[in-house]
Amino acid sequence: MSKILLISDNEKQNQLITKILSKSSLAVISATDEQSIVNCIERSLIQLILIDTEIKVLNATLLCKKLQSITHKENILTISLIEPKTEETEILKLTNAYVTKPINEKILTATITSNLKLKKAVDALSKSNSDLAKSLYQLDVLYNTSTQLAGSLDKQKLITTMIDGLEKSLSFSLSSTLVFNSEHDIDLIINSLYGISPRLEHSLKLRAILSYRALFDKKRIPYDLNISDIKVIKNIKHPLEEYDLNILKYDNLFAPINVGEKFFGLIEVFRENDFSQEDTTCFQTLARQVSLPLENASLYEEIKNTNTKLEKLERLKSEFISIVSHELRTPLTAIKNSLEICLSGKAGDVSSIMDKFLNMAKRNVTRLSGIINDLLDLSKVEAGKMDFKFEKLNINTPVEFMKNTFENVAKEKNIDLVFEKEENIDETYIDTQRIEQVMSNLISNAIKFTNEGGKIIVKTENIKESEIDKTILIGEEKPVFYDNYIKVSVKDSGIGIAQEDLKKVFDQFQQIENSLNRKNGGTGLGLPIAKQLIEAHRGFIWVESELNIGTTFYFVIPVLSEKEKFIIDLDKDIQKAKTCNHSLLLLMIKENQEVENSFIEDVKSEKISLIRKTANTKEVYFNEENTRNYAILLPEADKFAQSFIEKKIESTLEQNKTSEKKYDILYSTVLYPDNATDATEMISEAEELIKNNKVEAKI
Repeated sequence: MSKILLISDNEKQNQLITKILSKSSLAVISATDEQSIVNCIERSLIQLILIDTEIKVLNATLLCKKLQSITHKENILTISLIEPKTEETEILKLTNAYVTKPINEKILTATITSNLKLKKAVDALSKSNSDLAKSLYQLDVLYNTSTQLAGSLDKQKLITTMIDGLEKSLSFSLSSTLVFNSEHDIDLIINSLYGISPRLEHSLKLRAILSYRALFDKKRIPYDLNISDIKVIKNIKHPLEEYDLNILKYDNLFAPINVGEKFFGLIEVFRENDFSQEDTTCFQTLARQVSLPLENASLYEEIKNTNTKLEKLERLKSEFISIVSHELRTPLTAIKNSLEICLSGKAGDVSSIMDKFLNMAKRNVTRLSGIINDLLDLSKVEAGKMDFKFEKLNINTPVEFMKNTFENVAKEKNIDLVFEKEENIDETYIDTQRIEQVMSNLISNAIKFTNEGGKIIVKTENIKESEIDKTILIGEEKPVFYDNYIKVSVKDSGIGIAQEDLKKVFDQFQQIENSLNRKNGGTGLGLPIAKQLIEAHRGFIWVESELNIGTTFYFVIPVLSEKEKFIIDLDKDIQKAKTCNHSLLLLMIKENQEVENSFIEDVKSEKISLIRKTANTKEVYFNEENTRNYAILLPEADKFAQSFIEKKIESTLEQNKTSEKKYDILYSTVLYPDNATDATEMISEAEELIKNNKVEAKI
């Protein structure tokens, strides 16, 4: 039997409601003092609340506000009993439904029944996933709020809408919003459940100024801001009670309100109960959502025009790739299969002349398929969509495989194909398929441009960084070098390349003019693709040649440590973050290898939960200078995630001070783009902070 909590001091009305609900097998519990009401909710004695807005012994609005933080935990819905022409719109925001007076039996029963059904459904959902239930509610608030934001360009209305959305989704105690209307018109909007003391008001103004200045650390501040410049606007729900400085100890969330380089203000909210990760996400989302409508019309038009051009180019490129992949590839496959059937004799006898022309057609179909594949590969590489699967392997394996693959082709031209491998070659991170693709291109080119009776030598060796001739890298943009490399070369005794043509061999669609090249044809995409693939391995490729003597193609790939590989992955994620206008968070922890209680090992075994890992999360563990190191990269994390993780680490360390198991670590967090602009700078900043034993406090 469902139980209804009736909060009303109208005895006649109470008797009527009890009688009506008893017909539907609903029990009624009456209460008019706050403690009894809270006990009923916390002890899960009731399923639904009916509250009379005209109750005299309690403040219905204040009560509903207080009950919000506890009723949602039990999914208890609240229905208000109101007068038809009531002006108490605030309580309508705080309750789930309402019934007007005088009480109509059918309406009351239907409203309660539908809300009980709703509660039952929500309870079932909460039982399977309570976090999901909360997320759904917040998503609903986000959806409704974003709809309202999209429908207005009035700055004050936008800010109010954002704060209302945050109040509904987070039930905060106090919010402080600094809004820059112009250089000389700056508001601090304070929305609070209770009144605020003068010293709290002064502290909030000072806190807003410090937060504003911290946002532009090492950057030019848009406006010089002082306390006297700020005008305070207070929206107090219940002024009879008052907050003082102790509210600053409550859990808080902070976010700037901006679009790119355009800064509009900042917001901070406080709540006695700790904010969850979902609360943080909801808060960040709303802060971002309000930023967009605040952008001025000229910037909007500029972005709109730029996006239109980019969309057109992207559409043309997509259409081209679609045509290549579907309109050409599909029929070519059918043609190739048909030719093979004809050549096999299954379609009838094949004369020598027919065999000649069918084989010619098959060779050209294969050639055309290669052109299509080259175009698709080039498009993927340029768009950053080429998939790489790096593994720590011996490069001799894919190189020798491709040498063996082309051995018969070389024999047909009476070319001696030799592989000189260094047996103790260092292992490093490579994508086997892509290295095979590079070797296929280099070896096939060597065979193509080497006359009969010639020789091709494929060679692998370990080299030091100092052995690389830096003059061959002229034109490379900010080359990064590592200590050790693997060098692979393909040397032929072919026709060679003129010195003036060497600089063009890696350009797209470039073919070196000579009779042999014209005879063999080609798209001129093989070497540009090879260059892109080697650069994706953080290596370099170059060529040396003499006419009528021969040509040698070289490429080097760095021998990477786990840390260096992590930095490369970090750099790729930064490029993605730039494109998507996202932030990245790097966490680094160091501890002595001889430490008895390992914080890092407890994080690895998930005894300590610092983060919520996703498919895009990257982490690395490595030993260095008698220390155990742990670094982790969190895509799309921001200042709030940074603050959350730091607080989590500090609280864990604080808790362990009083236990037998004590941790001794140094750590740092670095945020892109706020604290660093590239991978090397992020790592250096993280290590510098650890070296100085300094973690910057977040305001």
